[in-house]
Amino acid sequence: MSIDRKGGLWRPDFPHTPSRWPFYYGWVIVLVGTVGILCSIPGQTMGVSVFTDVLIERLGLSRMQLSIAYLAGTSMSGFLLPFGGKGFDRFGSRKTSFVVALLLGVVLVFFSFSDRVTVGVESILGNEKWWVAFGVIMLGFFALRFTAQGMITMASQAMIGKWFHERRGLIMAISSVFVSVAFSMTPLAFSWMIESFGWRGAWQIMAGILILGLAPICYLFYRDNPEECGLEMDGPLKGTGAKKSHPDNVIVRDFTRAEAVRTIGFWAFASAFIWWALFGTGYTFHVVAISEELGMEKAMLLYLFFPASIASMVANFFIGYISDYIRIKYVLMAMCLGMLLVPVGLLMMPAKLGFVCFVLGMGTTNGSFANLSGNIWPRFFGRTHLGAIHGLNASVTVLGSGIGPALFTVFKDYGQGFNGMFWMGLIVPFGILALSFFADNPQRKLSADQSS
Repeated sequence: MSIDRKGGLWRPDFPHTPSRWPFYYGWVIVLVGTVGILCSIPGQTMGVSVFTDVLIERLGLSRMQLSIAYLAGTSMSGFLLPFGGKGFDRFGSRKTSFVVALLLGVVLVFFSFSDRVTVGVESILGNEKWWVAFGVIMLGFFALRFTAQGMITMASQAMIGKWFHERRGLIMAISSVFVSVAFSMTPLAFSWMIESFGWRGAWQIMAGILILGLAPICYLFYRDNPEECGLEMDGPLKGTGAKKSHPDNVIVRDFTRAEAVRTIGFWAFASAFIWWALFGTGYTFHVVAISEELGMEKAMLLYLFFPASIASMVANFFIGYISDYIRIKYVLMAMCLGMLLVPVGLLMMPAKLGFVCFVLGMGTTNGSFANLSGNIWPRFFGRTHLGAIHGLNASVTVLGSGIGPALFTVFKDYGQGFNGMFWMGLIVPFGILALSFFADNPQRKLSADQSS
């Protein structure tokens, strides 16, 4: 294969040639792709939740108003993500990630001055209006969720998926270990940054890391696929047996987004991602209030993120290894069981068994989610339209994450506390579990038809 030398400064062989590295360049892709996912943390709910009380105080909004602004901004970004996915297919991971990294840095600078922007707009209007602060932070949430949780995560995950196939599950597990550890440390790390540099300084430091760190990494090391670099998919892992071990790993043809959404498999996996984004985001957003309602110290549930991340790493490695050899819908079933254990644990707290159920449920669910989110779409639908398919999934998942905090608030303010939401968390996963029995890989049927 020859390297495409068109494109000037964006040539795959500039400023270095991946095919001349002393080892398979796919390992570099795994490393930098993981860095890209980690840099989405400021826009993930885990990162936003640390600043929630600061925003409420500085902007003069109620918790409900902030939750609705989060929902509205996240929903707007979700509707735009399918177009972002198409852009990824057109421009590739390198260009897409470079531009998005710069934009995300600018968005974080905007957040650091959001209170001053609000005051400036109010001075122009001549009086204080609550909807000014609401509009400013909603716009910020829209930009933050689109660039961070949406585009940079999607582009980085999809890029890794394009470089590996036969051991993709294991590769995703390796990447997700670092992501799980970083996510579990986020609340404490961000709290330390706020205490050390102030909330404004914390966001500005993260902006500098993105603009001066991630953007150059994307330009220097991101590459869309091995073929454009004169390399082959899997590199040294090619022919190691994972592809032959199970028919679910055989790609017969690439699906378009329109074809993908007509399969049960797409909606079974997407439904699990949507629900966990909704429930997990809502829980994380209101974790302090949930602790108070359960009669626990507010730090207790925060510290549970750490043992849950350990359980997630164990589950992730196990799932990553076996997912290359089994029908992937079995992993979805395990994720559904994990999603059931989380509300069971919350309803049982502060009993010890409740803590055990919660940690095991979080670990199993997050371990499954981390592996499936980067593994399932190229495995089911191929690589040609991966951005469009990944983008649609990201869109509905982001919408779910936006609804979560507001829905938790509704149960808190108008129901019998958060317990009502926990009971809902017992019902929905059962429906997804039933759907998972029909979530077969469409490539499997095509392969069977060719053999007959």
